[in-house]
Amino acid sequence: MASMKKRADAALKLCGGSEKDYRKEIVKTAKALYKMNNVLIISHKAPDGDTLGCAFALCRGMRKLGKNAVVRCADEIPQKYSFMYEGMEKQEFKPEHFVSVDIAAPHLMGRLADEFENKIEVCIDHHLSNSIKAPVKLVDTKAAATAEIIWILLRAMGVELDKGIASCLFAAISTDTGCFKYSNVTPRTHLIAVELMKYEVECADINFKLLDEESPAKLELKKQALSTLEYCCDKQCAIITVTSEMMEQSGASNEDLDGVSNIPRSISGVECGITMKQVADGWKISVRSSDKVNASELCGKFGGGGHKAAAGCKFGDDYESAKKQLIDAVSEVLK
Repeated sequence: MASMKKRADAALKLCGGSEKDYRKEIVKTAKALYKMNNVLIISHKAPDGDTLGCAFALCRGMRKLGKNAVVRCADEIPQKYSFMYEGMEKQEFKPEHFVSVDIAAPHLMGRLADEFENKIEVCIDHHLSNSIKAPVKLVDTKAAATAEIIWILLRAMGVELDKGIASCLFAAISTDTGCFKYSNVTPRTHLIAVELMKYEVECADINFKLLDEESPAKLELKKQALSTLEYCCDKQCAIITVTSEMMEQSGASNEDLDGVSNIPRSISGVECGITMKQVADGWKISVRSSDKVNASELCGKFGGGGHKAAAGCKFGDDYESAKKQLIDAVSEVLK
């Protein structure tokens, strides 16, 4: 495996680092993936650009190595991500190995959790709150997107990147960093993006499609959600609510929820933005924060988690109780 170590070193040097311990973890994970065939790659429910970009980039990479590989997600993949699997041939085989990408906890597999939670052999992620159990686990919390890790792994495995793989990884990084504007962005993030752009990735088109383009239904949903805007904690915290009725009246889909969670935090002076989305069995909470509030720790108090600046959790049906608990928790942090 000397060549794999050399390739891992080369990839790490290209993106500005070559930590010995990290290289060992990269090589260990790359070695495990390289030995696999008939691989099922699982992305998280309510899929976003990072989990899908990682899954399809890894799938494409495994296929270039002569492996059978497919991607599965508990929920329907939004049409805007269709370019990620465009041109990929359908493969029929019985999965023998199982890999999770960008999944922080078993329940985030959705309806696939019961079947695959205890079968994951390789877990690749960047969430601090990761609780997946797997024999091989590579969690790099310094990565702005899990796609950064996938890029290094593919290079270490000797996969020859192409436009398809590079497009998936660029989309993953761009969406998970808000087009490189979030605080999670590092020099490594930009250096990897530069490497990906060498494959004629249509960056402007990807960014517009995934980050800027909005349907009339989404704009109507935003308008209704903004009507619920309220402040607390001396206007350092802002809360908006999205009800099932709003979703129905606007004609919005779950895909249209992308970006809505960023609205409260975008207000001047707000350190913590909270979006409360009504779901079948309660309220799904999305938190976006500044450095003054650790979103992952805040949501962790209620059984959730995520990143320092973006995290989530869930409450039962009592809306007022959920809101009060969240406000009290934020107030305690901001004191």
